[in-house]
Amino acid sequence: MSDPVLPQRFLDLLNQAGGPADPFGDVAEPEIATGQLWRARWDGDRVLVLILSVEGRDVIAAPVTLDPPAEDDLCLVVDGSRTSSGVPATLWAGLTGPVPIRVLDRPVDTWGQDVVHWAATAVPVPAEEVPPGTRRGRAIDSALEPAADVRAELDDTLDRLRLAPALPVVKPGEAPITLAALLGKGPKIDLLRSALGLPQHEVMKLLSGTRPLTPDLAAVVAAETGLSTEDVTQAVLALPPELVAEVEHPRWRPTWTDLAARDGVDEATARLTASYGTFALAGRQTGGAAPDWRGRLRQFLNRPADPEPPREDY
Repeated sequence: MSDPVLPQRFLDLLNQAGGPADPFGDVAEPEIATGQLWRARWDGDRVLVLILSVEGRDVIAAPVTLDPPAEDDLCLVVDGSRTSSGVPATLWAGLTGPVPIRVLDRPVDTWGQDVVHWAATAVPVPAEEVPPGTRRGRAIDSALEPAADVRAELDDTLDRLRLAPALPVVKPGEAPITLAALLGKGPKIDLLRSALGLPQHEVMKLLSGTRPLTPDLAAVVAAETGLSTEDVTQAVLALPPELVAEVEHPRWRPTWTDLAARDGVDEATARLTASYGTFALAGRQTGGAAPDWRGRLRQFLNRPADPEPPREDY
């Protein structure tokens, strides 16, 4: 759902909650918690969501609209006196579900726990008593009503946000399969060097699973080797869950969008590349202490430009 034509007071609030001053993440940004209202964004889809709980890499959230005015009987209409912007809002409790943390973009407001509790327990039957400064929504009587279109569009938007590319994460008991293992014996390096236009040391990283395969690279490898694109894409070492949780936190969204614009790639590719670069950097550290992933990520992003690799004789 694209950003609606919001009241100016609400746009001012969004601007106040803008991106961090530090281009490599803002550690002062609040941690994700229940009762927070966030904007979720991926590609052209944007929607406001109220966080009802945090569960791993997802939040359980309900969408919120401001304009056009629409509601159904599982909505809670919140008066402007209960929002920081002073703008009334509609909370669609009937559309509550998981939203990936990786699509959260910017915090907007914090609502009371009484509103959170009402929304979290509204399905299948909402409580008759509503929090102060709110009212129950009115039922949609016909599928032809504009409110039905708004609800359907919200539902579709949330489905698309859930499909935003995720990072591969280590799962207990699951052994990774590298591209080298998939290809077996044969002239793999020369074949991939020619097809991908990469130097030998980068092809070796692809074969060992230590360099991520972007969709474009995976398509070329699949076409040249006869493997399926799905198998090729999965032939990469999965990342530690602690690193993934850090990289997917919204504090880094401005960094990924800036890097994507700089390098001429999409946000998912920028995030993927930085994740594996950080993973490789941590692998070179000495000692047995658990990596400080936020610190390692900052270190990777602030590193000097990589030197040109030595020229290879073909």
